[in-house]
Amino acid sequence: MRILQISSAVNFGGGERHLVDLCENLQTARGEENECEIFVAARARVVWLTRLSFLPKENIVRLPLKNSLDIFSARRLAKFIRAKNIEIVHAHLARDYPIAAFAARAAGAKLVLTRHLLFPLKRFHRFVLPNDATTFVAVSNAVRRSLLAQNLLPPERIRLIYNGVNISQFNKSEENPGEKIALRQRLDLPENSILVGVVGEIATHKGQTDFARAAPEILQRFPDARFLIVGRDNSAGEKHRAELENLIARLDLQNKIRLLGWADDVASIYRALDVFVSVSRIEPFGLVIVEAMAAGCAVVATETDGGSEIVENGKTGRLVPPENPRALAAAVIEMLSDENLRRDLGANARRAAIEKFSVGRMAAETQKLYKEILKNG
Repeated sequence: MRILQISSAVNFGGGERHLVDLCENLQTARGEENECEIFVAARARVVWLTRLSFLPKENIVRLPLKNSLDIFSARRLAKFIRAKNIEIVHAHLARDYPIAAFAARAAGAKLVLTRHLLFPLKRFHRFVLPNDATTFVAVSNAVRRSLLAQNLLPPERIRLIYNGVNISQFNKSEENPGEKIALRQRLDLPENSILVGVVGEIATHKGQTDFARAAPEILQRFPDARFLIVGRDNSAGEKHRAELENLIARLDLQNKIRLLGWADDVASIYRALDVFVSVSRIEPFGLVIVEAMAAGCAVVATETDGGSEIVENGKTGRLVPPENPRALAAAVIEMLSDENLRRDLGANARRAAIEKFSVGRMAAETQKLYKEILKNG
């Protein structure tokens, strides 16, 4: 099977990590039954293309991909599809759906669209998508329900395939405290400091301000606690980070809360945390929750659509209402007060991540879908 993956993303976030992991697992499984050869279409000069070093250079096509109506890119893409005898075109961003649909239709390929978000698609997408050759992949049940409510395709053409993570990258050695100590030393903190952290893009809907507002109550019980916010702000002028820094200053927590920005070594950060927190106000899935679970973290997550699908309250973590700093603080305090609870929840969380959310399972289910699409014509 010859599969083309498309993404016009500029920054490397959860969706792009999903794409790279999927490509790598499908490509490296070559030689097995129903093998895939993977091709990728992306914008020229985006940095995250270096993460596709496992692909032959000729399998990557760089295009402008300026917007959904970039006919030039669509025509070049159709030509590439025909030249490489590509059978399935798989797009991962809504802005790329029209280009992918045009190119797939022109070249006689099937079309797969992954949907990561809960927001309804625009009417424009309804017009351009070829219903007879399209299959949606929803990354969570919440996303699938959203797609079903839009009456875009029959239910059997909307497939649930959970996002997955590379479990081996997040292996946690309980016997070796080296990473915990190393991170604290890097941050110039005492080795016995308590660390509570959140990972993800800095944005209003990600709830970092709720995390900051929960900190004072946690500090009343655990004065040695420190709080890490890991992630970049992709907004113009980094306005969300500025608002967050202003809030931290008003709360007089500049010495308690650290904004670390983007981190390539996020796995080591998970492993160094005492408690991981996801404070999203809206979350269709929550890849960082799965990553933290794979690392064996004790997890507190907000009860969003995605968080509720991933975390089993009381077994693999704690769920709290969104936009409720007091409830968030209470859950974190409960975990910090009970080492056995943290250990048990973390162990259960890692088992759940291995069983339900591995990238190997995600790739296998995606490959199975490709096979079904081609078999059914």
